[in-house]
Amino acid sequence: MVTTHPKHVEALIIGGGYAGLLAASVVALAGYDVLVLAGGQPTTRPREAGFEPAQHGEVLHVGGMWDVNDLAYGSGAMLQRRGARTFPFPAGDHLSRTRPRAWGTRELLTCSRELLTGVLREVVVANPARERDTTILDGAHAVGLIGDESAVLGVRVRFGDGTEQEVTAQLVVDASGAEACTANWLEDLGVAAVPVIRRGAAGFSASRLYRAPEGQADLALTAVADGARSAVIVPIEAGLWAVTQTAPDREQIADADAFARAALALSDPAVGRLIAGAKPAGDVAVTPAAALRWHRYERIRGPRGLVVVGDALATFSPLDARGPLAAEAAARALRVALGRGISHPRASRRAQQAIAEEVAHLWADPRTDLMGGGRPRPAGAGLSTRLSRVRAAAGRVLKPRTR
Repeated sequence: MVTTHPKHVEALIIGGGYAGLLAASVVALAGYDVLVLAGGQPTTRPREAGFEPAQHGEVLHVGGMWDVNDLAYGSGAMLQRRGARTFPFPAGDHLSRTRPRAWGTRELLTCSRELLTGVLREVVVANPARERDTTILDGAHAVGLIGDESAVLGVRVRFGDGTEQEVTAQLVVDASGAEACTANWLEDLGVAAVPVIRRGAAGFSASRLYRAPEGQADLALTAVADGARSAVIVPIEAGLWAVTQTAPDREQIADADAFARAALALSDPAVGRLIAGAKPAGDVAVTPAAALRWHRYERIRGPRGLVVVGDALATFSPLDARGPLAAEAAARALRVALGRGISHPRASRRAQQAIAEEVAHLWADPRTDLMGGGRPRPAGAGLSTRLSRVRAAAGRVLKPRTR
């Protein structure tokens, strides 16, 4: 049997994670056919011995379930029905300025990555409000861009059966994750090098699942930072805790005993004491953690037809909600840019610039990588302030002369 692969789509999303699925949702709701390459980009780094995929809990900073429902209608309620947890979040945190106050009570929604992406996949593909088709291809990877320095015209795709083919698209959204090769692919098209800002140092991240002790299933999210080391407990579905620790030295968190000792050795041993009374529900998974970095795509005269979002654009600590916040902000910016049509010559450029403004808010406080820590620096003048200044200047210029 011969498998027929698509040769053209209106929008192509590289990556089937949270950022990619949100982008697919808003593009589909704008009235376009969407193809999602769930495999993202093939990894350029061979898996090292002793390292396994992380089991971080996902933390969404939401306003009364508004964010995720706004971008993928119905997904918030479905997440709660399937066990996602919600907790009130105290006012005054460093994330609050990314949310309009009118959106109401702010909450944290926590769940496993598998539950989050599984629900979003169902909603993105099956939501009856959509008039166009959304297709998710598991095992399909992007292996390069097609086009030139003025426009990205599509992607070279390696499908699950091993065949490769060029797929053209009016819009390509890269949400392939932290190991994205997009900047290199653009250089191959003749585009200038993308500036990169880096912060922090490389290290290691270890995660492990625990079953919550009797009577502690409603434990709120608990996080501790101690210099280069940190630990967080994220309550997820099925009465489980997803516990993640970071350390500069792999041996500090490499196995079950080291993992428990490291949590107790922090300046605040709260996480260590809690997991000491919990039953492990999985092994320790250790992964290398690179320094945080932000690719400034908005600063180059990049080709039209490409938007970069999620970890492919900027990476944040897995111990707070800034990564999901950036993905949500990117989806909203993309939705606004598509208001003039997917083929508008400046749609992708405007989306990338708007996304950069949102990422700047989240990147602005380098003093903490944990939720709730630190007070943000004053943000720049908002749109309403700038408009007021323009009106005042226009009034002075247009003021009628007195005789």
